[in-house]
Amino acid sequence: MEQENRKYIAIIAFLRKFLNVFFSLFFNIYILKIVNNDMNFILKYTIYSVFLSVILEYILLKIINSKNAGIIYRSSFVLSAISIFLLIIFKENIVKYIYLFKTLDTMKSLFYAVPYELIIIGSNTNKSMSSYLANLNILENITAILTPMFSGFIIEKFSYNVLFITLGLETLLIIAISMKIKDFTVQDSKMKIKEFWKIAKEKTHLKDIYKCMFFRRISSQGAMTELLPIVLFLRLGTEMSFGSYNTLFAVISIISLQILKIINSKKVNKKFYPYMAIIIFVSSLLVVFNSSFVTLLIYYILMNSFGTIIESESCSAIYSSIKVDNLEQYRKEHMMVFNIYMFVGQVISYSLVYVLYNYFYNVNILSISISILMFFLIIATIYLRKTEQYLYDNN
Repeated sequence: MEQENRKYIAIIAFLRKFLNVFFSLFFNIYILKIVNNDMNFILKYTIYSVFLSVILEYILLKIINSKNAGIIYRSSFVLSAISIFLLIIFKENIVKYIYLFKTLDTMKSLFYAVPYELIIIGSNTNKSMSSYLANLNILENITAILTPMFSGFIIEKFSYNVLFITLGLETLLIIAISMKIKDFTVQDSKMKIKEFWKIAKEKTHLKDIYKCMFFRRISSQGAMTELLPIVLFLRLGTEMSFGSYNTLFAVISIISLQILKIINSKKVNKKFYPYMAIIIFVSSLLVVFNSSFVTLLIYYILMNSFGTIIESESCSAIYSSIKVDNLEQYRKEHMMVFNIYMFVGQVISYSLVYVLYNYFYNVNILSISISILMFFLIIATIYLRKTEQYLYDNN
């Protein structure tokens, strides 16, 4: 990937974060208020999105090549504009068309992620991958500092509809910038899943990183992504307060990623991930047994410091793991396999929360669900450490 393309892709990632913050923090809260706090409504359409994602991932990886990668990539922003247009038109009535909306939302996410990840995998060496992703995450988190507070302010002082219009205008800007990207070089070869799987079964580091992604999707990147914003909002009560705290968490994330960059520059063997996960898990237990705002705040701070480092390094490891042992020709197959592992992890994560919420309900059930899920993050980091050790020894 040329330097010019890097620049535009980074700018788009920066601007796209505004959209991501809304859809990751505020969208479910918007829907929750419309459906009178019915968590089942959110869980059902989220599980639908998970199943749709793995199907779309397979189709896109089958058809994507250097000729159509740019079209697919830019289409994601057109789909974003359509999604926001639907929110503006239907407003609260969007709940009647939620599965249509989530179909478009899932498509725009996959149309962006598949070409983006293929380009990232092919454009960085193992040594540069961790620092590159840390830099990109820092850039995105700079956006995340401003966006939650800004979004909360717009919602409270004006309305969700004004925020939707603002996001729509931003999406048009992203579409214009995406036209500047000229080179979308990805693998043109067909997927050979069976051939790759025979090889992957013999590669310990691939089996380890796939298990890491599986347990990560059960824990920090599964139902947690829906639960955490909802739990915090229910405690704070207003979008402005919710946005302000998420701005604080974004600052903490940036500081953590800067520390990670320093650690990467020292080229040390990083063995601290499981200890970070254990500390996060213990803090989640404190939320269950002492359900105060202080314990919840401590947990959030740890998730946005230690959790951010684990997240960034997991992404780095999954991309880097295919760039050793002459495996780079299997980029598409690698993406498909680790997404299948993540899909299964997500289904388990959401199913567990659904069962707990519907059959074991009490006032702390959401906090209890978070604590149970966070146990699996410890297992994920053990496999992450093993993968990092292999990559460290083979570079």
